Amino acid sequence: MAFLKAGNTTFIIGVEDEQVETALEIIKNNCKAREQIMSPAASLGVTVDTYVPYPIEVQVGGATVFVMPVDQFQQF
Repeated sequence: MAFLKAGNTTFIIGVEDEQVETALEIIKNNCKAREQIMSPAASLGVTVDTYVPYPIEVQVGGATVFVMPVDQFQQF
C-alpha cells in the first residue's frame, strides 16, 4: 500500500555544463508542488468502528534535483 497512493519517478539526465541552468529551468517550470486533499487510510492499530478518516491536506509533486559532475561515462 502506497502512503499517498501515488508514485515517484526518477530521471537521470546528463547535460553539458553550459546546459545545466536550462535543464533546471525546464524542471522548475514543470514540477510544481501543490496541496491536495487526501483521506488517510485506516491504521492497523485502530478499530474500524472508531476510526473516522478526516481528509487532510498534504503537499504533493515538486522535484528534488542533484547536480553533480560526471568523471567518466561509458556506453556499451
